[in-house]
Amino acid sequence: MRRATAGLAFAAALLLAGCTGTSQQRVPEPFGTLPPTSVLKDALILSAVKATLTADDPDSTTTLRVSASDGVVTLRGTVRDAATRARLASAARGVAGVKSVVDDLTINPHQPQVKQQVADVALEARIEAAVAAQVGLQHISVHVEHGVATLAGTVPDAKTRATVMATARGTSGIRNVVDRIRVAGP
Repeated sequence: MRRATAGLAFAAALLLAGCTGTSQQRVPEPFGTLPPTSVLKDALILSAVKATLTADDPDSTTTLRVSASDGVVTLRGTVRDAATRARLASAARGVAGVKSVVDDLTINPHQPQVKQQVADVALEARIEAAVAAQVGLQHISVHVEHGVATLAGTVPDAKTRATVMATARGTSGIRNVVDRIRVAGP
């Protein structure tokens, strides 16, 4: 009986050893999964393209979206003119590892440049600070686009409204002021 048990144990060990053999067969990857090296290559290409585009046109950092998949770079967003569009697509094609470029860029000649956007935000802050210094904190929002300030909200009286408007108009760098302020009281 001991011999039979020992033989049975030996057979089971051989069977298990056969099941855990070193087979070269790979388990298939789930649908849509990319090998790590492909993901790394795309990440490196993406970084290089973004760096190239930023060096070529700093405004592109705020207006473009760039993606890369298997060496194919896609450019989306808006640019100011056709020359910029062609220059950015050409710069992306020149990056090592890029197989092709899909150009989904649109042209908007009225799109503000980063310098203009920064100037507008600075004007907003200056108007808000000047208004707060004149009449205190109010329920007013200030939005500046291309040097044109739009003021909206509610103030307690007409005198406060006049002071707010005069303060905004007196801020250097403002081209025009749009009044959307309501007076809450008489």
